Amino acid sequence: MKLSTLTLALALGPASLLAAESLDNMVVTATGYATARNDALASMDVITAEEIQRSAATDIADLLKFHTGLEIGRNGGPGQATSLFIRGTESDQNLIMIDGIPVNSGSVGSTALQHIDPQNIERIEIYKGPRSTLWGSGAIGGVINIITRKAGEEALSYGGSLEGGSDATWRGNVYIGQAQDNHRLSASVSHARTDGFPTLESSNLDRGYENTSFNLAAGFDTGRHSFDASHWQTQGNNEYLDYFGNPLDQDFLNSRSSLSWTAPFTDFWTSIVELAYVRDHIDQNQSSDYVHTDRTELKWQNEVTLMAADKLLLGLKSSNEDVTARGGFSPYDENTDFWEVWAQYDLQRGDHHLIAGMRHLDHEDAGTHFTWSLNYGYNLGDSTRLFASAATGFRVPSANERFGFGGNTRLKPEESTSYELGARHQLTEGHELSASIYRNDIDNMIQWVLVTPPWIGYNQNVAKVRIDGLELGYDYRGDALSLHLGGNWQNPEDRNTGERLLRRADHSLNARVNYTGGDWNFGGDLLYSGERKDFGGVTLDSYTLVNLNASYRFGDNWQLFAKLENAFDEDYQLASGYNTQGRAGYLGIRYNH
Repeated sequence: MKLSTLTLALALGPASLLAAESLDNMVVTATGYATARNDALASMDVITAEEIQRSAATDIADLLKFHTGLEIGRNGGPGQATSLFIRGTESDQNLIMIDGIPVNSGSVGSTALQHIDPQNIERIEIYKGPRSTLWGSGAIGGVINIITRKAGEEALSYGGSLEGGSDATWRGNVYIGQAQDNHRLSASVSHARTDGFPTLESSNLDRGYENTSFNLAAGFDTGRHSFDASHWQTQGNNEYLDYFGNPLDQDFLNSRSSLSWTAPFTDFWTSIVELAYVRDHIDQNQSSDYVHTDRTELKWQNEVTLMAADKLLLGLKSSNEDVTARGGFSPYDENTDFWEVWAQYDLQRGDHHLIAGMRHLDHEDAGTHFTWSLNYGYNLGDSTRLFASAATGFRVPSANERFGFGGNTRLKPEESTSYELGARHQLTEGHELSASIYRNDIDNMIQWVLVTPPWIGYNQNVAKVRIDGLELGYDYRGDALSLHLGGNWQNPEDRNTGERLLRRADHSLNARVNYTGGDWNFGGDLLYSGERKDFGGVTLDSYTLVNLNASYRFGDNWQLFAKLENAFDEDYQLASGYNTQGRAGYLGIRYNH
């Protein structure tokens, strides 16, 4: 299903409907409206629908780990607790969005990436660096915007796939989309199940996982106005082992729903009103314990085109978040209101491009907070783009940090100040080099502090972190062959202790290659990660992962495919004491119309 320009624009609300650029070169996460990727004035990656289909990934985290500057930690196999570190920042310092709506949990602040099935995803945009001025709390290390599959430009499109393989794994999905005249409809459903493998290295008990996901979307146009509704949901059951090795399982449900009205009142003013509802629910099956986040957001955003095609973005958002935790040491049921207002100005003059933004937060518990950003780009001839940025970011304390064990309602937001210098240079047609250096200083980081031994303590704003890094990349895109090489060298340091942050490597390398010849397609992904420190003074060894894929197209619409994960059966750990996937193979068939 081809993603239309209109669909891409509506995926994030206010957007300029630019049809001249190739969709592969358009992004929305950098500015809040459709813009050329080269005009993002930041380090960005895009994972396309074709890359998602070829990948052996069973969740979003496995897709992201092969991209420069992104690392994951995981407590076992499919469905197990997963952390994402963007350029060395914490998992709760990265904002995850589904179609432009933040879906981070209110209880812990991070997102359950392990439950987001790639089968219903059209593309993923990765913004590396702080973007709190545009998207709000949590966007300190970066923003991951997951754009779901919707109706494209075709009058009618439909298809599906079925695959099976190692660990009694089965995955399948079906989709249908229709776009005609003034209306659009789409539906996508997927199901995945696996027997899994033992999560703890000290256990031989397999832990299974089951996930059913779907995405529904509908919209229509009347005159100059557009109305859209969408609902994405994933739910299922996750088996795991507790700290003592006891088998447990829990039910999960994550969803986001939205209603939006797009109103181009004039040729230079477009307004969008969007109402969104987000859920993050976990229910234990061996007890009555549960943790539920329910958040409602009402957003009004305006894009105004001014003289010389300058763009002014003005936004206002009201949010209500209810978080309930039952069981454990410190149960709570808290409701929080907060308001946000932001502005962004985007101007271009000749070879110069400037984007400046600011945001104000008024939070019921964390108080008020102001953040700003400044991005500058310069075209050095026809083949080189230089960019620089300076920005602040913030993260509001989670409900667990404010009301859970060691809770402190007087906590302030975590704050960051970041700087980046970068360049992209086109050597010849199809060949591009990229480089960036960055620094991110994070203050007021929340840490549990022991007050009275052995167990009495409180969360306090005491930690400080500095992350310095260098990213290098090379990309080649030809008619049959595409190649990416990337590397990240970083020093994520705790400024109080001088120690490197846990589960972060100081260097990593990645490569992706794909070749199409006639009806055949062959591809592979490689990831090398250096040593990492973990809890208890443990050092996790470096590792190298290789994933392979191949497909054969027959007829006009059918395709057979094969995927091999961890092809050389690398023995490694992402968290001390927890197993990872060994060599695993999958075979499948796909139909697209």
